[in-house]
Amino acid sequence: MDTINVLYCFDSKTWRTAAVSIESLLLNANPDTRIAIYCIVSPETDGYKKIKRITKSHKVKADLIWRVVQSHENPFKTPNNARWNPVVFYRFIAHRLLKNVEKIIYLGTDTLVFHDLTDLFDTDISNYVAGAVLDMAPINDSTNALGAAIRDFSARYLNNGPYYNAGVLLLNLKQMIENEHLLFETKIPMRYPDQDLFNAAFVGKIKTLPLKYNLAPGIGVPSHFTATDVAEINSGGHIIIDCYYNKPYDKQSTNKLVYDMFAKCSKNIGMKPESFLPPEPIKKTFVPHVTVQGKKILFFGMPIN
Repeated sequence: MDTINVLYCFDSKTWRTAAVSIESLLLNANPDTRIAIYCIVSPETDGYKKIKRITKSHKVKADLIWRVVQSHENPFKTPNNARWNPVVFYRFIAHRLLKNVEKIIYLGTDTLVFHDLTDLFDTDISNYVAGAVLDMAPINDSTNALGAAIRDFSARYLNNGPYYNAGVLLLNLKQMIENEHLLFETKIPMRYPDQDLFNAAFVGKIKTLPLKYNLAPGIGVPSHFTATDVAEINSGGHIIIDCYYNKPYDKQSTNKLVYDMFAKCSKNIGMKPESFLPPEPIKKTFVPHVTVQGKKILFFGMPIN
């Protein structure tokens, strides 16, 4: 039985969505797949016991490796990067922290897995730093601001080459060791720090993966994807869905496919989808010490029945 390696990077703010993603990973894995789940986390991150129970609750054989990153271990923790959460860079030091791992699938905490990932893991990237899916921003749509921004980024820093989404990556950690210097030699203004750095540092060293491995739902497939990509998606051939912009726990703002999977996985692990929604804002009233939060009336911050 072969083992596939899967990486998550998170802190106490995002461990709950990571837990849901891990449940979807195990729920939809083939029975004969063995999975090593590596969690690279910030100090004092919650969720270890919960995620450990999830890995033990499935017939799929899964091992959990929990790796805490101390402040001095993160070379990206610099004054120039202070505005960003250090976690966004953890995937780029996996080769330093996981010494005995040669290849690993990185999944963002907002991803949902719908099928077994063995075929993705077995993709040959021996001559590449990573495999990734093209970003779904419509770069051929002249009226789309995000597409125009990425098109401009490509012209400036990628020799008009492809711009990849970094929410799902197949990382070749041996090549990462050899090419690590490029991450620190690349000096560019960054809008999406992890993604922009990944693209600019490793231009020409990234293998294009099919869209089915990183599909952002809710929009049509942009014209820069192949006919094969379009046919696979239209036939329901998605493997991984990236819900970064989708709020999969909000039934009102996401599609049924995504919500149903998120709801199923969250309920499987003892969570409610609505518990992931941000709290409604508290509004003042004309009555002293009385406020309103959604449909609740609060007195000195306490709900009144």
